[in-house]
Amino acid sequence: MDKYYELDNESIITYIKEKMDFFEVDAKLESREIGDGNLNLVFRVSDPGSGKSIIAKQALPYVRASGGDWPLDIGRGEIEKRILDIEYDLTGGEVPKVYFYDAVMCCMVMEDLSDYIIMRYGLLKYEKYPQFPEQISDFIVKSLLLTSDVVMEHKQKKAYVKDFINPELCEITEQLVYTEPFNVGARNRLEDAIVDFHKENIVADQELALEVAKLKFDFMNNAQALLHGDLHTGSIFVNKESTKVIDPEFAFYGPIAYDLACVFANLIMNYISAFYSLSDEVVREDYCGYLRQTITDTVDLTKKKFYNQWDGVVTDEMAQVPGFKEYYIEDIFVNAAGIVGCEMVRRTVGFAHVVDLDNIEDDQKRYAAKTNNLLLAKEYIKYRASIVCGQDYIEQLDKIIK
Repeated sequence: MDKYYELDNESIITYIKEKMDFFEVDAKLESREIGDGNLNLVFRVSDPGSGKSIIAKQALPYVRASGGDWPLDIGRGEIEKRILDIEYDLTGGEVPKVYFYDAVMCCMVMEDLSDYIIMRYGLLKYEKYPQFPEQISDFIVKSLLLTSDVVMEHKQKKAYVKDFINPELCEITEQLVYTEPFNVGARNRLEDAIVDFHKENIVADQELALEVAKLKFDFMNNAQALLHGDLHTGSIFVNKESTKVIDPEFAFYGPIAYDLACVFANLIMNYISAFYSLSDEVVREDYCGYLRQTITDTVDLTKKKFYNQWDGVVTDEMAQVPGFKEYYIEDIFVNAAGIVGCEMVRRTVGFAHVVDLDNIEDDQKRYAAKTNNLLLAKEYIKYRASIVCGQDYIEQLDKIIK
C-alpha cells in the first residue's frame, strides 16, 4: 500500500513482516500498543518463540491527547529519525538504534528497550538509579555542545538549522510552555481548588510575566544547538546500569538551556511528589535524600563536563578567547533555571500534566504539592541569575518545600 493509514495491533504485524526480515518467516508475532504520550501510536511487536522484539512508532496527523481535533503534520517523524541517528553517533549509542523509517506511513522501527523502564514510572515506584547523573550529563553535553557553532563548521551548522526547522512542534512549546500557563483559559487544565491560586500567584504577577517573555523570545530566536526538545523523565529509559533517551520529535535548533531545564525540572517535581506522597518518615527521608543528591549531581556534572570538554572540541577561534567559555556556559545555566520554572508551571496548570503531581491521592497533600510547585517555579524564574549550581536549586527547594 502506497498511502498513509493508521496502524493497529493487527495491521502492524502484517506491516512489519512486509517491511523487514528481523523475525523468522514463520514466526507467530504478537503486538501491543504501548504509547502513553500525547502524539503517537507506539507498538511493541514480539516473537515469543525467539524472544526477539522491536518497537514501531507511527506519527498521527493530530495530537493524540486532544481526541483528534488538533491537527499536526505527520512528517515530524522524519526529523525524529534523523536526530536519533545523529545522537546515536555523537553519544555512542545513548539512544535506541533505528532500523528503518517509512516516509509514506511516517513509521519508524527501532530497538526495543524492554529491559529498561520509563524513568518517571521508575521514580514513582521509588527506585534509585545511581548511574543516571553521570550518564544523562554525558548525553546532554555531547549532543548539545557538539552540534553548536562553537564546535561545528558554520556552514554545516546553518544547514542543520534549516534541516531541523520544526515549526508546528516549536509552536506547541511556545504556547504550552511559555504562554498559556501564565494566562487564564486556552488549553490549560486546572483542578478547581487551584484556579484562584493560579490567577493570584501566576497570572497577576507582571514581574513574572516579563521574565517569562524574555525566556520565550530566547527560545524562539537562539539557534544555539540541536535540541532534543522534550527531554523529561518520560522521554528517558533507565535501568540500574544504563540510560537511553527517546522521543526527540520536538528537535530543532534552540537554546541549550532548554534541554537541561526539562531534565532538572522533572527531577524536582518528582522530589515534590515523593515528599508529599511518602508517609513513612524514614522512607521519605531516605528517598528524598537520594533525589536531592541526584538533582545536585545532575546539575553539577553537566556543568563540569561542559567546562572539561570545551577546550578539546571547540574550533571557532573567537570561542577560544579567554573568558568566553565562562560567559557562554554560565549563561546557559542562568537561563536553565528560568526554564525549569516554566516547565514546572506548565506541568501543573497547562495542557500536559505530570502524574508525579496529579497522582498524589490525598487531596490536601496534592493541593500543597501543586501550589508549592508553582511558588517554587516563580523563584527559579525570577531569581535565575543566582541559580547556577546544584546546591542553588536545593536551597530554593528548601525554602518552599518543608
